[in-house]
Amino acid sequence: MADFDFSRDTGDERLLLIAFNNTRPMSAAQVASVLRALDRDYKGMTGRDLVLGHMELGSVWVWLMDAAICAGAGLVGTAAAVKAIEDIGTFAKKLKDGFKDKKLPDENLLLPAPMVDRSVLAIAKVAVDTNGTFRMKHTRETTVARETVEIEITPAQASEARKRVKNRHTKSTVFAPPSPLIAKPEEIQQIAHTMRGLPPANGDVETVIRALAQAHMMLGSTYVLEQVATTLELEGRYDIATIIRHLIGKDIGHVHVEV
Repeated sequence: MADFDFSRDTGDERLLLIAFNNTRPMSAAQVASVLRALDRDYKGMTGRDLVLGHMELGSVWVWLMDAAICAGAGLVGTAAAVKAIEDIGTFAKKLKDGFKDKKLPDENLLLPAPMVDRSVLAIAKVAVDTNGTFRMKHTRETTVARETVEIEITPAQASEARKRVKNRHTKSTVFAPPSPLIAKPEEIQQIAHTMRGLPPANGDVETVIRALAQAHMMLGSTYVLEQVATTLELEGRYDIATIIRHLIGKDIGHVHVEV
């Protein structure tokens, strides 16, 4: 990995940099909890693992990459590398959004769980417990411009983000969907056929998937959606399946909100 830029001001688009400038020491368990959460959320989004490229201790600095980059020896320009870099960038944006205070348009609607809530909770807890400032950075080179996604979160901001995520999950359990309808195999296949025809679940496509899934939930079709998610997983469409499972609260690795 000699050609990777493992510096603290790295602009290497293959790398996702995360760091804690902590005033209290971080335990091995705390470091592991953050890495585990990031990996599980990223795998849920892409179907691939995050790989540890480099780590420095004292203050904790970690450089992560997509497993496809590591497997491809870091070669830039290959199809796998381009997709991995794009996904790392999308993941970084989701993490940044996860720490924002977004107002919900209607508190009475079923509240979806963003795909990075697990990571936000783990990062926020460690930041608060170690009185550490959390930093994340990813830079993406495009034909048009150089885009950098970067955040710096204080312990106080981390605490607020953690409360928001917990509060959202608490509210989402209040609104129980109607009794499930009997699922017909052809109905499951039809919905799965529609979903699998969608492009990768980023941006507007993710919004469409959430809207479709929520419409079925309000009609009592939660069981149908579970079967659709299972079908899509078997076909390798983890991106869509994960969004559905987060919405219906049936993800095997769902977020457990600590009290």
